[in-house]
Amino acid sequence: MQLYTADQTRKIDNLAIKRKNTSGYSLMQEAAEFSLNVLMQEYNDTNEIIVFCAKGKNSGDGFLLASFAKEFGLSSYVVMCAPTKDLSGVCKKAFQTAKDSGVKIINLGSLNRIKVSKKAVLVDALIGTGLKGTLRTNIKKSILAINKLSVKYPVVSLDIPSGICPDSGTTKDICVIADITTTFVAQKRGCFTSQGRAMSGEIFYSDLKIPKSVSRKIKSNCHLINMEDHLHKLILRDQNSHKGNFGHALIIGGNNGFGGAAILAAKAAAFSGAGLIGLATKPEHINASLVSCPEVMAVGIHSGQDLETYLEKPDVIAIGPGLGQTAWSEQLLQRVFLESGKRNVAVVLDADALNLLSSLKLSAGIPKNLIITPHPGEAARLLSKSIKEIEADRFKAVSLLQEKFNAVVVLKGSGTLVGYKKSGKQHIGVCGAGNPGMATGGMGDILTGIIASFLAQGLLPHEAAETGVDIHAKSSDLKALEIGEVGLLPNDVLNEVRLLLKYD
Repeated sequence: MQLYTADQTRKIDNLAIKRKNTSGYSLMQEAAEFSLNVLMQEYNDTNEIIVFCAKGKNSGDGFLLASFAKEFGLSSYVVMCAPTKDLSGVCKKAFQTAKDSGVKIINLGSLNRIKVSKKAVLVDALIGTGLKGTLRTNIKKSILAINKLSVKYPVVSLDIPSGICPDSGTTKDICVIADITTTFVAQKRGCFTSQGRAMSGEIFYSDLKIPKSVSRKIKSNCHLINMEDHLHKLILRDQNSHKGNFGHALIIGGNNGFGGAAILAAKAAAFSGAGLIGLATKPEHINASLVSCPEVMAVGIHSGQDLETYLEKPDVIAIGPGLGQTAWSEQLLQRVFLESGKRNVAVVLDADALNLLSSLKLSAGIPKNLIITPHPGEAARLLSKSIKEIEADRFKAVSLLQEKFNAVVVLKGSGTLVGYKKSGKQHIGVCGAGNPGMATGGMGDILTGIIASFLAQGLLPHEAAETGVDIHAKSSDLKALEIGEVGLLPNDVLNEVRLLLKYD
């Protein structure tokens, strides 16, 4: 599924109108009708709606929703958060329709004087994708009022929660916290990452009957990741297969006191189907690895020279989990870069390997088949920026990283992004799965092992990254449904990974 910016969405909108497939007012009617249907479906016992409107097209959708609700027999209010004299065009027409249908028009100051039904639903139709710069005072007050009332009443946002940037998913000030978002014309990428993912609640989408022939005219380089796109390449196995058919992944890491990270990554590679898994780590971690996962071929490494022999056979090398930033760590990373240059082996860099990459002057060049998996802090170091700058526009950050390292980039976080180039064009995938229970040490190591395993089994780097990110997040969601998010551990999700890879 393609994801779009606000500008791209407006172009689709305008193109549909220009081709006389529809009119601006008709699109408002479709959006309002769709949103009311969703609202009634999800809150079928409601008897009252309170729609917060300002002066833009998003508010036009809200005026017509209030009108349709009134016609449906609901008590219907519009809370005007901007002067009616500022309304123009189709928005003014929509306001008049609401007024003529008997919708009660009040201002924000009057809201506390009405008796709100216990079954009321609040509708946010303040800004939508029209956010520009900082919020005006009247909009801020309206958002605060909605959020205060949301403790008692459900909130439905039209198109995107007001205050969320539709392009980046960030908010500069405050934003509406929605339970449901009904979005139209095109899926907005800001709903799927950063604060937008948390604030949008459950998303319902309608193309408002705009023909696909119209929307396809506007190209987007952004899409929602779906593991099903490449899963068949992993789970359809020939009857006469042997372990060599499913690749050899080598995990490198586990400095003193951090052996668990490397062991988790190796174990994840085993659970996600690699034919052979090696682990190169500090000698003191060998016994723990054998107990945790005896299927992994674990070897003790004292120096970069010790590692050389074990770099000759793997199809993919993942380095970083628990690696540390010592002389030992530097030697191992240098050796991996040298070997990858000799045989063009795929390399996954995670954790301290990324920190070393940002600070070291490496004698060997950057691997050609490279996947890097930074969290925002590591991304900030790699780009010499602050974490705040990274989080202000995650799409820009993943694009810059992809260009700088000519790599597949996995920018972890809420709504993980995967950036890569294909046929000379940059693409960005957005993961729509995952939960806060994943915010615990070791989850990233599991992801590294899964991606390495999928690379070993023959997926292309961008395929392995996208499939790995999605299956990792969805496995965590499945386990969280069973045991909850609090106390969810990396080891907990491995069985779910295996279940999602099961062929039905």
